[in-house]
Amino acid sequence: MQRLIDRDFLTALVLFSIGAVFLSDSGNDLKDWIFPLMATYLVLGIASALLLIVIFRAVMRRLPDSIHLSSGDRIASFDVLVFISIVLIYIFVMYGLGFWLSSFLMLLFTSIYLTLEKTQTNIKLAVIVPLCACVAAYLLFTHVFYVPFPEGTWWSIFHK
Repeated sequence: MQRLIDRDFLTALVLFSIGAVFLSDSGNDLKDWIFPLMATYLVLGIASALLLIVIFRAVMRRLPDSIHLSSGDRIASFDVLVFISIVLIYIFVMYGLGFWLSSFLMLLFTSIYLTLEKTQTNIKLAVIVPLCACVAAYLLFTHVFYVPFPEGTWWSIFHK
């Protein structure tokens, strides 16, 4: 039972599950080829490496890297729950606002929330970095990789 709470083993199981879901939904279209499949193969490769590490440690009879929750972990767990909430809101808002605006807002709120010292300089950086990341990703994915992105449906009320 002790091996089942090993961090690397649990991470490998989660990554195998995520990889299986995305691999089962991949299509034969050209746009489904390069980025989504390579990302899926990367996730499955990392899961395989973690599983090999767990097997190696079991053969060498080393102690597993068990999960122990302390009071500091509870604060980190709350941060993870807030981040998951932001991501869920992002998923629902993306179809209304469009991919790029909702991505910028998600990165903005996440970086502001996770900034430890909320000084004026850090807040400015928490705004500038997501903006630059979204602009760079937009240019890269639309002009180099030609990846189509969903447009916002809520903007159609302004085009009438």
